[in-house]
Amino acid sequence: MSVTGQDGGRLFLPPGVVTMIESTLGAGLDAFGADPVPVIGQAPGFNGLPLAGIRLDRGALVSARNDWLEKLRPVVTNMHADMLFSTFGAYELARVTQPDGFGAWGPVFFFFGDASTWNDPADPRVVRIGEDDLAEVDYKRFWHCYYGEAHEGYGVIEDGELVALAGVLHYGDGVEEIGMDVMPEARGHGLGRATVGAAGTAIIERGNLALATTSPWNVPSARTLRSAGLRYSYSQMMSFDGFDGAFPMPAQPLGRPYPGARMVNYYPHWAMNQDVEPRPGM
Repeated sequence: MSVTGQDGGRLFLPPGVVTMIESTLGAGLDAFGADPVPVIGQAPGFNGLPLAGIRLDRGALVSARNDWLEKLRPVVTNMHADMLFSTFGAYELARVTQPDGFGAWGPVFFFFGDASTWNDPADPRVVRIGEDDLAEVDYKRFWHCYYGEAHEGYGVIEDGELVALAGVLHYGDGVEEIGMDVMPEARGHGLGRATVGAAGTAIIERGNLALATTSPWNVPSARTLRSAGLRYSYSQMMSFDGFDGAFPMPAQPLGRPYPGARMVNYYPHWAMNQDVEPRPGM
């Protein structure tokens, strides 16, 4: 499926993305529905997420562990997809998943790019970083760049210090994922766009699809990915283990509507969630 302009008001769903959706859910696009959102169990030997929900124009589908179905179906089928694919939906899904030690997270925007969408004016500041040098990266700073998993990276070095990095990992057959971080002191100079552009170009030259994800609250990241030629394909909810069974809280929205725009907390400090603990190890 082609795309017009920047997302063009339609989903970017080339065959490789459709294959990935079906692999994530263990079901085809014909299983999607709108009202209510269908919930299906996972076949024996399924090796994906214990819960995954994907939303497309045609509707949505949730796939989950069979032992969760009895409690999960009333949660999902009594909720409009707009609510399910939201922070509220993550909270409600966690009522089923978290007692078993699995957090709920989402929605996450999935963006893909290929030769028909890519837009990379090569930036001379970017250098390729191989696996050996990636092992020396401080992943407490570059924590979106796939510690121990990236097979290559594209970075910017200033005054001998790495200030921006896009890590690349093999996500699946024909798909490579990009994760990017720019240090706070180096932001605002197009380094995220430059490193993502270089990473995506390398992926596409290998004949693969470039993938990157971000959350709705991460406005700068979404802008960077779209400017590089990544196009929106779908929104996903998911569950995973980690954080000692705690619920992973999303961040406050990042960025500004435009440079210099004033930002103010609509709510006072006492209205912020006082129950949130720091991320372990950060």
